[in-house]
Amino acid sequence: MIHCAIYKVYGQNYIRKNHLSFDPIQPLFGTLQFQYERPILNKISVSLTAGYKFSSGLLNIADISFQRFETDEFNFEGIKLIPEIRWYTQKSHIGLTGFFVGAYFRYQNRIGDIEGDYTSLSNEVSRILIEANLNTSNIGIEIGYKLEIKNGFFIDFIIAGPGISFNNLELIEIEPVPDAFYDDINETLRDIGIIDLLDSDFRINGNQKTSIPTLAFRYGIKLGYAF
Repeated sequence: MIHCAIYKVYGQNYIRKNHLSFDPIQPLFGTLQFQYERPILNKISVSLTAGYKFSSGLLNIADISFQRFETDEFNFEGIKLIPEIRWYTQKSHIGLTGFFVGAYFRYQNRIGDIEGDYTSLSNEVSRILIEANLNTSNIGIEIGYKLEIKNGFFIDFIIAGPGISFNNLELIEIEPVPDAFYDDINETLRDIGIIDLLDSDFRINGNQKTSIPTLAFRYGIKLGYAF
C-alpha cells in the first residue's frame, strides 16, 4: 500500500513545481521579460516576473508635438518587477494548469532623456533637454488560462488584468527651460481632457515629482517549461 501511494504521487501524477516562462512579444517592443512560478498550496501559486526595457523597439518615439514643442526620438530604459498570486480553479488539471484568477503588483522604473525644440509665442526657439524619470506602481486582478502542451511545455495566457496605477513623473532640467514651456504642456493636456479626467489640480512642473493616477491593464502571452 505504501509503495502504491508513493508511485501515485511521484509516478503518474507527478507535479512539476518549477515553472519558467518567457514573453515572446515583448522583445519587439524593447523589453526582455521572464517569469518564475511555484505552488505554495493546492492549486495556489506565487510567481515573480522580472523584465528590463532596453529600447522602444518597434514603437520608436519621434516627432511628437505639444503645441510649439517638437521632440527628437527618445527611449526610456528601466526595470519591471511583478509579484503575483494565482488560484487555479479546475480540479481536473494536474499542477498549475487550466483557468486561473489572481492578483498582481507591478513596479516599473524608467529613465530617459527628452530633447527637442520649443518655440515661444515671440517665435524664440529654445533647445529643450530634460531627464525624465517615470516610477509606476500598479495593483490589479487578473484572469487567464495556462495550456499544457507536451512534456512540460506550456502556453500562459493573461486574458484580462484591470487595475489602478500610481505614477510619479519627475522632469529634471539638464538645461534651463522657459517657464512658458510647462504652461504650454499643461494647457495641451487640459485641452485633450487628461487633466480634468485625473485631477483638476494636476500640473506638470520641472525639477519636482508629479503624481499621476490612471487606470492600468495587463494582458499577454508567455511560453514556458515546467520541471
